[in-house]
Amino acid sequence: MNFKRWGIARCAVQLLMIALLASPLAGLAIFTGNLAAAELLGLPLADPLAFLQALLGGRVFVLSYLLSALLVVGFYFLLGGRTFCGWVCPVGLVTELADRLRRKLGTGTQTLPLTLNRWSLALVLLVVMATGVPLFELLSPIGIISRAIVFAALLPLLLVAAILLMELLVARRVWCRSLCPLGGFYSLLAAFSPLRIGFVADRCTHCNDCLKACPVEEVLQPSLELNHPQVVAGDCTRCMACLDACPAKALKISIGYQPVSRDVTDPLKGGR
Repeated sequence: MNFKRWGIARCAVQLLMIALLASPLAGLAIFTGNLAAAELLGLPLADPLAFLQALLGGRVFVLSYLLSALLVVGFYFLLGGRTFCGWVCPVGLVTELADRLRRKLGTGTQTLPLTLNRWSLALVLLVVMATGVPLFELLSPIGIISRAIVFAALLPLLLVAAILLMELLVARRVWCRSLCPLGGFYSLLAAFSPLRIGFVADRCTHCNDCLKACPVEEVLQPSLELNHPQVVAGDCTRCMACLDACPAKALKISIGYQPVSRDVTDPLKGGR
C-alpha cells in the first residue's frame, strides 16, 4: 500500500492552522488575528495582498505592516509561493474534501483556465484603487472561514457553501484553481521560487498517476511531455500530491534553478 506521507503531513499542517485560528477561543495567546493580519508568538504577520489593498486604497502607511508583509512574502517565496494554497489556506482543505466528493458523484467535470486568477487579482486591485474598498478582504472565503473560526459565526459560511456547491455541480476546484486573487498573487511569486518539483525522466513510466493526483495538472505537462527537469509554472502549489502518487519516484523536491529549454515555456502562457 502506498503510504502518502506528503498528504498526511499537509493535512496535519492545515489542521494545525485551523487550530491556531481557533486557539483564542480556548483562551490561548499563541496566535491572534486572522490570515489577513495576525501575531504568532508576538511576531506580527500580514497578508501581502491585504497590505497592497490598504496601500492602493489610500490608507495610512505603517512601516511595521510593510515589514510583516515582506516577512510573509519572503517566507512563501522560499517555500514555493503557492505553498500557502496547498499547505496553509483553510479553504484549500475544504475544497479538497469537496473535490473528493465531486469525483465520487461524477459531477462538476468542467475546468476553468488557471490564468483567471491573475485577472481576478487585477480586478480586485482596480476596484480598490477606484473605490478604496478592500474588496478581497470583504468577500474572500479565506477571510470568511478565518472569521467564522475566530468569532464562531456560521452565517457568513453561506458564501463558502455556495462556492462548494458550484464546484460540485459545475467545475472542479473553481476557487482555488482559477478565481482566488491571492492564489494569483502567489503564482507570480512562485514562478521565481527556488523550491520546485523536479522530474527524473529516465524513471518515468508515463502512467499519468501524477496528473490524476495534481489539482493543477497543467503545470506538469511540459516536464512529462518534454522531459524537462523542473516544473516551472507558477501555479504549482507544491502540495506534493504528485510525489505521493508516482510509483516510480520520478518526481522529487528540487532546490535551485535549472536551465529551461527554449522549447519549454510556462503552459499558462501558451508554451508546449
